[in-house]
Amino acid sequence: MLPFQIAPVAINFYHDYRDSIASLNQNIELYKKLGKRAEYWEIENKNAKQELDKIKSGILPGTSYELIGTKIQSLVRQLASSTGVTFKSLVAPDSVQVDDWTLVTQSMQFEASSATLMRFLKSIDENQVNLAVVSLDVRSYKNKLTGTIKITGFSQTLEEEEEEL
Repeated sequence: MLPFQIAPVAINFYHDYRDSIASLNQNIELYKKLGKRAEYWEIENKNAKQELDKIKSGILPGTSYELIGTKIQSLVRQLASSTGVTFKSLVAPDSVQVDDWTLVTQSMQFEASSATLMRFLKSIDENQVNLAVVSLDVRSYKNKLTGTIKITGFSQTLEEEEEEL
């Protein structure tokens, strides 16, 4: 009688042991897959943050129209003087507000040679802040170029609650 009582218990114990090993193997495979997914999503998260930082660095800083306008004026003056373009006058920047985005356009009258004008245009294109030339009117007189250029940049003006986050 004793073998009839011990044998079923031993068989049940053996089946439970095999089931727990199979369950552990399934869990190991599941955790390996989750680990690979976690690595993928960590990389994707890092890439998204880098892209966001790149986008944020490409917009004009400032929380108000006045600050944004001052920043684009300063940037245009700096680019002009570093490339040898002489600016005759800067007109107050125009802006258009759409939701929390501000489009700022800076007009400038200048004098340059063809080489300095090309360097100026290249520096606008290669600048960390995303700027775009929206109009360029050039006249030539005695080997000098004079004209007017309009340069546009973007800024995001956030609400005070959002800035605190």
